Amino acid sequence: MAVVQISRIQVRRGQKNAGSGLPQLASGELGWAVDTRELYIGNGAVSEGAPAVGNTKILTEFDNIFSLTEAYTYRTDDAYIVTGGDVSTPIVRSLQARLDDTVSGRSFGLTGQTSQIATAKLQTAIDQLYLNSATKGSAQSKIVLHLEAGEYIVDDTIYIPPYATIVGAGSGKTIIRTSTASTTIFKTVNSNSTPGAPATDASTTSVNQATDIRLEGVTLETTVPNKGLILENCKDSVFRDVEVTGPWVSGNAVALTDVGIEMNSLSGTVETKNNIFENCKVSGYSYGISSDWDIHNNMWDNCSFASCSYGFAFATNLNTLNALSGSGQEKGPYNNTISNSRFDAINRHAIWSKFGTLNSSSNNSYVKVGTEGAAEFQATHSVIKYEKPGNSSIGDYFARTAVLSYTPGYWISYAYLPEIEGAVIAEFGETHTLNTILRTGTDANGPIGVKRFRLSGEPDIASQQYEIEYVINSSAYSASRSGTCTLTLNGIDKTVTVSDSYDYIGSASYEDAISFGALIQDADGDTVDETVDVLIASTMPSDDQSTIEFKIRNRKSTIDAAGE
Repeated sequence: MAVVQISRIQVRRGQKNAGSGLPQLASGELGWAVDTRELYIGNGAVSEGAPAVGNTKILTEFDNIFSLTEAYTYRTDDAYIVTGGDVSTPIVRSLQARLDDTVSGRSFGLTGQTSQIATAKLQTAIDQLYLNSATKGSAQSKIVLHLEAGEYIVDDTIYIPPYATIVGAGSGKTIIRTSTASTTIFKTVNSNSTPGAPATDASTTSVNQATDIRLEGVTLETTVPNKGLILENCKDSVFRDVEVTGPWVSGNAVALTDVGIEMNSLSGTVETKNNIFENCKVSGYSYGISSDWDIHNNMWDNCSFASCSYGFAFATNLNTLNALSGSGQEKGPYNNTISNSRFDAINRHAIWSKFGTLNSSSNNSYVKVGTEGAAEFQATHSVIKYEKPGNSSIGDYFARTAVLSYTPGYWISYAYLPEIEGAVIAEFGETHTLNTILRTGTDANGPIGVKRFRLSGEPDIASQQYEIEYVINSSAYSASRSGTCTLTLNGIDKTVTVSDSYDYIGSASYEDAISFGALIQDADGDTVDETVDVLIASTMPSDDQSTIEFKIRNRKSTIDAAGE
């Protein structure tokens, strides 16, 4: 019968933190620190081949591996990367510190699964990172909170304090969604906020206001009419690849509480200003962007706005400005820039500025705007409406122009409502081409003008001027002309005068063969003259087919500023 015997191996033991500490162990000798539950083995002598005399620690379940990794060096094996003073003195950090450079929402229990209500955990993550009393307002509080791809369901407003940086996996990938009525998804707050207690708007000053916030790569989605994002006294912040989407569709009621991004200011010194929006999308709201305050120097670039009743609404809920100094409503939104962006299926105005000046629309595209969901030729509103002078449109493209200007099928019964309504300086971005200017001949009154395209007459404007910058080339004869035809409209007595300044190259006999004229018309039969017919007469030989390419500039003044 086999005999099983278990022998006891005795290991040197003692308290590591008592007396003189851990002794030198013999070669291969084990030592157990009973107080710290650490295990060591003796290295042995150098004469035995050990690289150094000492003890080597053996990892156990009680060790924090990150506390032992104090030797992280960026690309330590790359001689071309010098992180310190020289190649022999690299910057050394712990792995723990390296991993803590950024933080994942999962570290706070956020799963990104629809089965989880994420409100409390997401707010906790934000509060602990950016409102922690030990680091609040310091460089250490500017850590990046990463939200992995997923759907984060919230049932209450998430408050964003100064210096918060929240980065998702990309719009459409990291989705923060609410189905709770009267719930704004995100709202900025000042630094008086503490964990679990967002500060009141009234306590905001120019020192503690929301600032240096970065929101990137997320979708804010509400399935019921709500506000997506409220910027309350927010400045110097960046919003990149942020999608704000709601449930509004054409035919729904328009509500002041149904806003994609609302921008508010407390006073003339505590303002929402100097914010940048890049590659952002706003869709499915009564109002895409709304502000009734003196917000300024905000910029939207390469953004898109779709399926809204209004795109931008600046001071549209104000009947008058507040002349009180510091009220924050002395000017209305001003000096804001919208550029390189697309507006699609906006029922009414893409931009409506009731008060405010120096706002600019540049190089934007406007498609199916101001039609209440109908076709492009069934315009019911202007695309852009500026009720105060000093705003501009430079290089914008309007799909309406080609349809209502020089498509003959829509000349009858369809009024040419303007691309830009109100006092404005505008330079349209598109170059238009008419391929067949045929001989029209003459009568007793001279050359016979034929309607070739239309412009908006806008009856409420006291005066406006169109500058038609053109090039005309003959298809069969030596005749080329370039110049500017100026139409000056008097909105009071409904008259239009035409002047033409040009340069000509070619045969002298054809220099004056083509001429312009204009008439103010009531195109839709409502007794209001709202459309300008541009006439072109040609006495070129009958076998000629000249072409004209043209761009349009428009200047208007003195609008009747009654709101809608």
